[in-house]
Amino acid sequence: MTDTIRIDFAIAEGAVIRMLGLIERRGFLVRGLGMTEHESGETASMVVEISARDAGRSLDTLDLQLRRLHGISNVSVSSSAMSFAS
Repeated sequence: MTDTIRIDFAIAEGAVIRMLGLIERRGFLVRGLGMTEHESGETASMVVEISARDAGRSLDTLDLQLRRLHGISNVSVSSSAMSFAS
């Protein structure tokens, strides 16, 4: 099963690496990734298509942990898979 997470965050050095590292350390595989910078140039949104490595992985826990990262303003999770262009 594939899930989609949208993360709104402040653009800062290392921000993307921190988010992706947390996702992988929590036992999720990154299946697709898209990112859009907002007009202000100070914030962006990242959409990550993920799948759990096993049934013991919790999206709710991942959501809470992402929200704790510095610079994160919003996290939303959906189970509807999104397709990324090849």
